[in-house]
Amino acid sequence: MTARVAAVLALLPFSSVFAFSNTVPFVAWSSQRSDALNNLTPGTRPNHGTLLQDIISNGDLCSYDAVVVVDHPGAHSSDLQALQPSCRLATLIKDAPSSRQLPHVERSLGSSPEAAALFTDRCGSITIDVIPGSGEWNFDADKKHVLSISMPPIEGSPRYRKTVMAEHERLLSKELDRLAALTSNHLVIYAGSHIPLERRQLPSLSEFDSPPDAAALLSAAAVASPQGGILHRYQLLTPALITSLLVAFFILVPIVMIGINTLASIQSTLRSEAPKDYSAQEKKTQ
Repeated sequence: MTARVAAVLALLPFSSVFAFSNTVPFVAWSSQRSDALNNLTPGTRPNHGTLLQDIISNGDLCSYDAVVVVDHPGAHSSDLQALQPSCRLATLIKDAPSSRQLPHVERSLGSSPEAAALFTDRCGSITIDVIPGSGEWNFDADKKHVLSISMPPIEGSPRYRKTVMAEHERLLSKELDRLAALTSNHLVIYAGSHIPLERRQLPSLSEFDSPPDAAALLSAAAVASPQGGILHRYQLLTPALITSLLVAFFILVPIVMIGINTLASIQSTLRSEAPKDYSAQEKKTQ
């Protein structure tokens, strides 16, 4: 029994470490009050596809002049938390009449960013593919639009990611400010995604993967190389996971060990006690 309990306890840390595997951050906000966001019910284990379907099925979706769908490969919730509270993106979310922020949303490894197509089919909108910082894009005020913004992938050590994320935030905020100048009625959906395996195997980055401020990123790369262990490349030990590990080791394990010791002491007592009708004198006489 003791060996079985020990085996179960040994598995607890590993099950906790992968509790948030295959999850991405999901943030949505609107320039007007949105029933689609206010009535969103993510549940205990929110799913990216389910959240999109809930937003699409809402009646006020097509009332927006533009829906912005931002796909950010490799983004973790910790990358958003590392941004300065005073940055433009944080201000936009904070000042939005309606917003939802979900740090860990399930998204399968094989899913492709088809959110823009779903919104286009729902409202008959025009899709505009936007590469941040690449130049101008056309906007027809008489039609509805879906802006599909593909952010460059982000990976590497925490310090390197923080520098890159700050540059990505600047690029994204610039595009959102440009949209705000064209229409004051829009919905923004930002979500992380998993970096494709073939993208990780590429020997070098494309021109769109390198942020404009190359000098700053090169200096950051010299201080903290993007090559690191698995804990640097993937967000395994989040604050919630660390808390779970502490609870498992400092609360659950002592309770189980106390229970085992108590059972062992009871068994030892029963073995050492003599039978009720046992008489040492009778045994000696015999």
